[in-house]
Amino acid sequence: MAAYLIAEHKIADPAAYEEYRIKALAAVDRFGGKLLLRARSVEALAGWWQPDRLVVLEFADMASLKAMHDSPDYQALIGIRNVAAANVLLAIEAA
Repeated sequence: MAAYLIAEHKIADPAAYEEYRIKALAAVDRFGGKLLLRARSVEALAGWWQPDRLVVLEFADMASLKAMHDSPDYQALIGIRNVAAANVLLAIEAA
């Protein structure tokens, strides 16, 4: 069953975020993931939510998503990600 990683980023350091983005997408690709959406403009129609950047990635299943997230390649990027932006990552399994 497909799984999705939704990431919200409030970018503080654009140069560091760009380094993270390039390397993170390479890790996603190695685990069969695919970028579905990268939004720079998000408008909340109900409630309050104002991310600077929203990313949606698709994986074949939750095991692949978690394998990417837990891989040494991606784990090495978390420090860069945390310097570059305030982040929320959600792993969602499709029903």
